[in-house]
Amino acid sequence: MVDYALKSWCEISQVALRANVRALRLGLNPKATFGVVVKSNAYGHGMVLCAKAFINAGVDWLIVNSLDEVEELRQGGVDAPIYLCVQPAPFEAERVVESGARIALCSVEVATVIAAAARRQRRVVRCHVKVETGTNRQGVSDDGLIDLVQSVHRLDGLALEGLTTHFADIEDTTDHRFAKGQIEALAASVSTVRGLGIEVPMVHAANSAATLLWPETHGDLVRVGIAAYGLWPSKETYAAVLQRSGDAVELCPVLSWKARIAQVKEVPEGDYIGYGRTFRATHGMRIGIVPLGYYEGYDRRLSNLGHVLVEGIRAPVRGRVCMNMFMIDLTHVEGVCPGQVVTLMGQDGSEAVSAEMWGDWLGSIHYEAISRIHVNQVRLLRTQEGALCALEDLVSDE
Repeated sequence: MVDYALKSWCEISQVALRANVRALRLGLNPKATFGVVVKSNAYGHGMVLCAKAFINAGVDWLIVNSLDEVEELRQGGVDAPIYLCVQPAPFEAERVVESGARIALCSVEVATVIAAAARRQRRVVRCHVKVETGTNRQGVSDDGLIDLVQSVHRLDGLALEGLTTHFADIEDTTDHRFAKGQIEALAASVSTVRGLGIEVPMVHAANSAATLLWPETHGDLVRVGIAAYGLWPSKETYAAVLQRSGDAVELCPVLSWKARIAQVKEVPEGDYIGYGRTFRATHGMRIGIVPLGYYEGYDRRLSNLGHVLVEGIRAPVRGRVCMNMFMIDLTHVEGVCPGQVVTLMGQDGSEAVSAEMWGDWLGSIHYEAISRIHVNQVRLLRTQEGALCALEDLVSDE
């Protein structure tokens, strides 16, 4: 139980997280493994804390982007299956084997190095060959597929567990012809491999958008990312789901970001606020100083643009966001004192500042807004009972 005051922190709602897992699970192919992506500090939500919460909520696999993340989860006491969804570097081979993670592969050279490390440790690494179908990021092309699959099949220390691909354009459009072409290309690759007499236990491609849009893409594993955190991948995905089914899964945002006002002060008419004098008071004002800035993830692009919530009332940002603080207009909010809680992202009363709103303000996407919240912002779990718990307070059977 948290019994100390913080200047700023993020709250992770256990109620919302579990509701999202239940809602997404209901729409899955019953035979599909339910994987949740916890890379990039769980999209800014706190990786180990969220990983434990997801596993306790019934998720089957955790999916990460780096070996460092695999090791952080293992050191944090997470023993669930982990899939490293990018090909590791050759120099990471020994650590990959030690971690017990499943891995993506797209080159014979890396496969050979990892197989040798696995033999030295007398272990077997389960591999998912990533097929290039149009994203042109990581992935093996058609002319290299057979050689790679046969190498994985032949090399002692490796086991082919799956074939996979990644969508290039499924979230940003309601025209999914390209994505359907990628599914067809993956299916053709699977047929090619099985035609060699090599078993392919798992086939998977479904990210959040595909999981929500197309049950036929669920295959043997879904890799749900942003939807597990209660956010739709895009407005286009939401619209496409409504077009397809007339109804949409209710997702509940998991993260709230809060801070305490450090100081309240009066600003006379005509005075400036902040660096560069970008805001000038046209009347006497009362402002609050919030003790975090762009270093902590409160983006400088929110200067004179964003707003926060104080007592359920919107308070606009005035002046430039500084490295470690920013200023808000409290003139219209009565009785605010230092120490009072400000909501930077999340809900307060009937008002909300959403991640999607942040994305619009930044001229970017909500993925960027949440994933850039600095790791120095303490992540706390708001339990079903309403208590706030730090990571060290969590137990496996929570």
